[in-house]
Amino acid sequence: MERAPNIAVYPPAVSVAAPLLAVALEWAVPLGLLPAAGSPAILLPGIAVLGGAGLLAWSGVRAFQAAETNVDPRRPALALVRGGPFRVSRNPMYLGMVLFQIGLALTFSLDWALPGALGVWAFLHFGVVLREEAYLTSRFGQAYRDYLAKTRRWL
Repeated sequence: MERAPNIAVYPPAVSVAAPLLAVALEWAVPLGLLPAAGSPAILLPGIAVLGGAGLLAWSGVRAFQAAETNVDPRRPALALVRGGPFRVSRNPMYLGMVLFQIGLALTFSLDWALPGALGVWAFLHFGVVLREEAYLTSRFGQAYRDYLAKTRRWL
């Protein structure tokens, strides 16, 4: 059994790098797809999505803390967390990171953050989630397989 998940990327780094890349691309190659920044048509939904993303991430961290397990995915899992937002999604913190990109796109009319959200999802899915699932299956056995059967990976 592995001592910790063998993740390929550190999730917070992906979540920070993606909007920085989106801003650089917006400056270099503006797409002009979204309405102007500040438009109520996208500003209010953007703020709502950002709020939902933050709530998901925060509640996921709180659930890990309540279970006294490591939040950092590079560290060993000490407990199988199934409460809080983990009742609905196996990856609420990562889902929050994807939604954060969409919220940024809408709030700041940042066109490149929309494909960036897809990129964040892909990096997290293939570089982290699938690897964590293999690790957690090895670590927690049938209890984790039961959780897999009852709870969706993303939504």
